[in-house]
Amino acid sequence: MYLKKFILIIITFLSISGLAKSETSFEKEFTETQLIIESQIQAFLDENADLAYSYAAPLIKMKFTNPKEFMLMVKNYYEPVYNPKQFYFLDAKYYEGAIYHQLQVISQKNESFLATYSLIQDEGQWKISGCAVYPMQKQSI
Repeated sequence: MYLKKFILIIITFLSISGLAKSETSFEKEFTETQLIIESQIQAFLDENADLAYSYAAPLIKMKFTNPKEFMLMVKNYYEPVYNPKQFYFLDAKYYEGAIYHQLQVISQKNESFLATYSLIQDEGQWKISGCAVYPMQKQSI
């Protein structure tokens, strides 16, 4: 009887410590991927097409075959992240091998947007595989 309880306690302890270890691992990856997003946004602000393009995943690079073409697309269709006034990280999730970050982005016109970035690993490095930007709903106080 005591042996069964002891084994159950050991299994429970190992399960809990395994969960804590994986969450710590995700936190490290969340921090790393957040820095990648921040670096790409800074590259946009600095108009450094080569650096901004370097953070893109291979699928993005297949669609936009050079840094200049990539920057033009971001400038034309993703202006809030291309030239933000401010941005704040809201949440991060890990799902099926990808990491998703949500940001609140304040445009130069003081409009709020929700940007959702996806990142995947390519040859051991996190790369930005997509970004969706939507206007945030205005709420009254």
